[in-house]
Amino acid sequence: MAKKRKTRQEKIILQLKRQLAQQRSQEVTIPTKIPVRQEAISQIKAKPIIKNPEEKKHDKSIFFYDLKLVKRDLAKSLILTLIVISFEIVLYLRLH
Repeated sequence: MAKKRKTRQEKIILQLKRQLAQQRSQEVTIPTKIPVRQEAISQIKAKPIIKNPEEKKHDKSIFFYDLKLVKRDLAKSLILTLIVISFEIVLYLRLH
């Protein structure tokens, strides 16, 4: 049985997971001169992360398309479809 290939989306997801793991490992391995108590570690992790509501996320997913290109493709498809249908109608009327 053949080996299943990974899609582009799966490859991107795996790459982002690796980057995230690498960033987390860099945050954890910060050397300190003073020994840290267990209480301090648990208190640091318990703090909620507050994000700025003003910050907008830019959609950089692979499914984001330029609207102009989509409209242009739809217009081309519509024109070609109308040409083919009109040609079929003309042939039908000529042959009958």
